[in-house]
Amino acid sequence: MPKVARKSLENKIKDCRQLVSSKKVISCLEALFLSTNDGLVAYELGHEFEKIGKTKDALEYYERAETLFKQPIYKNMARAAINNLSIETLLAVRKKKKRS
Repeated sequence: MPKVARKSLENKIKDCRQLVSSKKVISCLEALFLSTNDGLVAYELGHEFEKIGKTKDALEYYERAETLFKQPIYKNMARAAINNLSIETLLAVRKKKKRS
């Protein structure tokens, strides 16, 4: 993606992030993702879903981001988010089982 287009996309993501509620941020990012099918937008959606505890949705978007990213550094960033979220989920399940 050309630098100018990337900068424009980053500005649109910033605009979405400035919305008041997580629901509005997610709606804005989803609309942006539908129009761009961009890895960075998918990654941001994963992050937003993770913040509100929607693990399944977060993983889905992190996986999409990993697939869409072309550069290894960004693919690795998405993979790290997937791994971290998976570990956190496993630890939460174990903790829950111990309480039972």
